[in-house]
Amino acid sequence: MDNQTPSDGPDDAQASAGVPTGLNAWYWGLLTAVVLLSALGWLLARLVWLPFYFGLFFFLIAGLLVGAVSFRVARPARPLRRNRILVGVIAVSVVACFATLVHEYRHVAATIGDPPTFPAARNAAARKNQPIHAIKAKATEQFRAALANDYPPGGPIGYARWAISSGQMLLSVEGCEDEVSISQSGYAWPIRGLAMIVLMAAGLWCNMESLRSQNPVSVFLVPGEEAEEEE
Repeated sequence: MDNQTPSDGPDDAQASAGVPTGLNAWYWGLLTAVVLLSALGWLLARLVWLPFYFGLFFFLIAGLLVGAVSFRVARPARPLRRNRILVGVIAVSVVACFATLVHEYRHVAATIGDPPTFPAARNAAARKNQPIHAIKAKATEQFRAALANDYPPGGPIGYARWAISSGQMLLSVEGCEDEVSISQSGYAWPIRGLAMIVLMAAGLWCNMESLRSQNPVSVFLVPGEEAEEEE
């Protein structure tokens, strides 16, 4: 008599086809999540400025969407321990939210000179027949330099320090001073950052936690399979 254990079907086929299995599949799933969420960070860094912090909702949506894709990649690795999945989800969320911070810094720096800021500098440039769009570029340059000088090391880290401390700055462009600011700053900024990580992790967890199961998890019945009732 042959003592053969039943195969998982799709997972065995994936292994024979060269698709990553075991922990390799898990790491590929995490990498997929990092890449996709980092790319979505460009959009999230803009949506986060919606009024009443409504933009935080989209971090949950991003986690749900990317989590579904990452689960498909990582499912040959099941079953996984709950702690391993939880640590992976949190690590991915932290890395992805830092990527969103980089996108946010670049977005704020690029738009810090948008109207209605620096109206006097724009009027002076118009009187001299100089390109008005140059005022925006100079404001961006001054903003980045001020972050590097006042909130070292500048860049995304300096931007985070500035946002937490005040979120306001006095800049001078072509001899004309104006105050620039962001709408979400102070103590609310780190709380917002924590909420971004938690919501993104929650979205990922909703999909990835099924990797704890040895067998495929589905809410649908295979054709011909009988439904089981639990008492």
